[in-house]
Amino acid sequence: MRLPFFIARRYFLSRKGAFINFITIISVLGVAVGVAALIIALSISTGFTETMKRKLGELYADLNIVSFGSEIDEKTSKEIIANLEKNDLVKGASPIVLGIGLLSSDFSNIPKVARVVGVEKQSFNNVVALMKYVKGSGDLSAFEDGSKGVIIGKDLAESLGVEEGDTLNFLVPKLTQSPFGSIPRVLTLKITGILKSDYYLYDNEFIYLDFNLCQKLFTSGGVHSIQIRVKDPQKINLLKNELEKSLDPRLRALDLMETNKEFFKALKMERLLLFFAIGLIVVVASLNIVSTLILLVMEKIRDIGLLRSIGASSRQIRTIFLLEGMMIGITGTILGDLLGTTSAFLLNKYRVIPLSLEVYPIPYVPFETSVQQVLVVTIFALAISFLSTLYPSQKASNLLPLEALRYE
Repeated sequence: MRLPFFIARRYFLSRKGAFINFITIISVLGVAVGVAALIIALSISTGFTETMKRKLGELYADLNIVSFGSEIDEKTSKEIIANLEKNDLVKGASPIVLGIGLLSSDFSNIPKVARVVGVEKQSFNNVVALMKYVKGSGDLSAFEDGSKGVIIGKDLAESLGVEEGDTLNFLVPKLTQSPFGSIPRVLTLKITGILKSDYYLYDNEFIYLDFNLCQKLFTSGGVHSIQIRVKDPQKINLLKNELEKSLDPRLRALDLMETNKEFFKALKMERLLLFFAIGLIVVVASLNIVSTLILLVMEKIRDIGLLRSIGASSRQIRTIFLLEGMMIGITGTILGDLLGTTSAFLLNKYRVIPLSLEVYPIPYVPFETSVQQVLVVTIFALAISFLSTLYPSQKASNLLPLEALRYE
């Protein structure tokens, strides 16, 4: 192995043959650019996924107990919450009620559809860090004038032209009987808090009302979900397994990934497609290695003939050009790793690419890399580089001494 490595290194570092050296440099840069592009592309996908997990982890519970197709009756929900409060793994548990209604204000002619979340404010704050993002008192109780306190998303408030202290009319689907027949029920809401989470779905569609009020409006006395926050995020699956064994078969405990399954499934598919699409750059760059080695074999025909005539085996000749190609691939891959990880770090640190919150749930493009991700790209690039060396090195090893020296 010493002789092939020595000769391969001489060829790689040689300054003779300006054209071959130029092609070698282009090959190295091609691999480097392809690897860097692949790392940056994957870091965008990973950045979006991890940022959304963190954001949703603050606004969503760790686990949700739900009953598909129906609500959880009040007796069952109270029993579940009582048991959860005794569990050492649980930090907090809170029931919620979900609904939908139509909001209007005196400052806007266009009503807005709002998603309603009915919460017990004290227990809910132990599960979701809602008040961290709320400007104002966030009081959800009833006032002397009969209005109800409401927390409203920032973008939804802006579209209605209202701010903290203003009142809203809230039309709910529940009908009220009157001498004139059934009419929709209208509530007066007083804004006590503005939610600014920088997550478009919440800021543009959600309002939070008192739990007991929502129970009367949207359920027959039960709850739609019981939300849970665990003390140690690493033990979510442990608690989930415990709940699945103890809960009624009609109930299920869903984690963050399952609650937003379609969203994260789409992100995973996007990452896979990015890997294959950008990975083609590395494949194209590897073709430069093929052409470089073929040109090198043609230039070094005399050397190959001399080596074969003094006893070098075809295996040693093949190894020389395999090593030459791998030196190109390894050098390009290392440069690409450094370029890709450095670029991703700087792009994320200085938030170079802004995003519109009207379209995206975060204000900038996040870039996140990991050792595992860089390792996968590195192995992929080296494997493609190795495959690119097989044909040229085999052609070089098949040259016979007399045939090679005949060109001299």
